Amino acid sequence: MIRKFRRKFILVATASVFLLLAAILGAINIVNFTNLANNADQVTSLLAAEGGQFIPHNQSGSQQQPSQPGAGPQEGNQPADPISPETRMSTRYFTIKLDGAGSPSLVSMNLTEKTVTPEEALTWGASLAKPGSVGWTRTYYRYRCYAYENQTYVSVIDYGRELSPSYTVLWTSLAGSLAGMVITFLVLIPISKILVKPLEVSVKKQQRFISDASHELKTPLTIISANNELLELEHGPSQATEAIDKQVSRLTAMVRNLNTLARIEEGEKVIYSDLDFSALANEVILPFEASFAAKNISFSAKISPNITLKGDADGLRKFLSILLDNANKYALSKAEFHLSRSGERIVVKVLNDAEGIENGSLDRVFERFYRSDLARASGVEGSGIGLSIAKEIVQAHGGRIMASGENGLFVIKAEF
Repeated sequence: MIRKFRRKFILVATASVFLLLAAILGAINIVNFTNLANNADQVTSLLAAEGGQFIPHNQSGSQQQPSQPGAGPQEGNQPADPISPETRMSTRYFTIKLDGAGSPSLVSMNLTEKTVTPEEALTWGASLAKPGSVGWTRTYYRYRCYAYENQTYVSVIDYGRELSPSYTVLWTSLAGSLAGMVITFLVLIPISKILVKPLEVSVKKQQRFISDASHELKTPLTIISANNELLELEHGPSQATEAIDKQVSRLTAMVRNLNTLARIEEGEKVIYSDLDFSALANEVILPFEASFAAKNISFSAKISPNITLKGDADGLRKFLSILLDNANKYALSKAEFHLSRSGERIVVKVLNDAEGIENGSLDRVFERFYRSDLARASGVEGSGIGLSIAKEIVQAHGGRIMASGENGLFVIKAEF
């Protein structure tokens, strides 16, 4: 149990650090790339306003008119220039336009043919011709598709120089996050051992107390039982001696269960072997059938053949006996046992009708010494340890167990 708690603590703490780093570094990178996209969009917007090519500035700072007809807006209608003259000169881009028939032609190109050839620019730009679309293409290029003088234009700018530092930050962030997780994991291994030490000591004391108490109770119970038998031999059985014998048997069973629980929790070494689980279930069910019949309880068992499982035969036999004994104690008129395979899992299901069963999860029954008020009022003898042992056995085999109420039926389902 302590080992599982340590593993869970390390995993949760490492995951928390990862989420924190992911949130911080993710926000930084998102803001960074968003700003870059906005800056790139300012450039493509200006290209769209100027007919797909930058209108050069003269020395006085005013813009010259485009050299060819339809190449840009007239003076007096110029938008505010969001970029510097240096950006105009250094931006690498190309612009194409499509005529009414969809044929592309090159408007302007400020890229070397080693980067993009004119033929490639025409094909590439035409593939992006979706009116109103803006976005990234080929990772480092930002494009805009727009209408200009009743024709469709596509401008593509090379933003690789601006993006390279941002990608460096991104990969550094990812590497830093991974390194942070690894360091956190390695640091938490010794720290977790220190943190769970008090809990480990407390659990061991509890286990030792249960083990010692159960051993100490054996001797007085044996003496009480022997003296009770002597009284019956000398004076004959009476209501008092029968009551004593009944309570001694109950306490003996409880001590035996406590010993079993202590051994399981202490991690007692058991031998796991390949078992015919179907045959084992049939073997365990056999003596219970007569017990159900004696109480006029309708009992049915549906066991799929040839189900095998690697496990502890004695532990699984006890697990099945606990479930069947629980159904035998509290069933009103019917009980069922199912053993089947669902995909890669082996499913054991035991159900019975009972009084006061509410719909929904009833996993509290697996708490040690827990008995519901209805169970106590029913007069059925029990200690509330059996189902706790069943849960420990299932978990020791890497499985899970659940209890629920379904339309007046008490259902226990275990999966291996």
